[in-house]
Amino acid sequence: MKKIFVMILAVSAYLASCTSPYYPEYHPIIALGAETSNVVLESDENFCKLAIISNVEYDATIISGSEWLSFADTEGTVRVGSGNEHVEFKHLQNNNNKRVARLVLSAGARRDTINFKQKGRFEDYLAIHDDDKVLFSMENGTRMPVSWEGGEISFRLRTSCMDHELSAWTSDKTVVNGFKFENGVCTFNVAVNDELQPRIIPFRILYVDGWGDTRTLELSIRQEYNPDLADIE
Repeated sequence: MKKIFVMILAVSAYLASCTSPYYPEYHPIIALGAETSNVVLESDENFCKLAIISNVEYDATIISGSEWLSFADTEGTVRVGSGNEHVEFKHLQNNNNKRVARLVLSAGARRDTINFKQKGRFEDYLAIHDDDKVLFSMENGTRMPVSWEGGEISFRLRTSCMDHELSAWTSDKTVVNGFKFENGVCTFNVAVNDELQPRIIPFRILYVDGWGDTRTLELSIRQEYNPDLADIE
């Protein structure tokens, strides 16, 4: 009888320890993820499979791009899965530039995002439309000769982007500023050069492509100085 009583005390102590602050309740570790975080797809209509690794039941949700990416075995944008499996998707043909759809795997507080990056029928491009010697000097990079007086400068771009998708950066906004894009023409202002030597100011034309990557066109101006200032010296 004494042995039974001791056993009951031991079991009670163990159960109490499992709920005490010194012995927190056990929670299993959630394993959830995919074989890759970036799936690259061709531009044609087709099916693809994604290996998902999980030790619990999870939700797979297409949070963007559902107009062209869908689950092959269920309708809607949410699919419930469990354990390790290969999930099949269908993607429609892309007749435009590259694009991306996003899938989120979730179980409890665990989340994992997978990007489905589909190639476009046409490649993105951004270049100078006319790089002849009148506008640009190809020596030591692509540079635009500008007189010491400055003023408004413009040149045409060859690009697959819309005007509102383009932006500009310059190393010195006091010299080069006021960038505008209209019908594929880039226009900006250059300040007067009051220095006693030519100056080179880099600038960039940028856009973010359909996969979220920033593309840049590296350019610069080479501005002459006022020869009258040299005579004054």
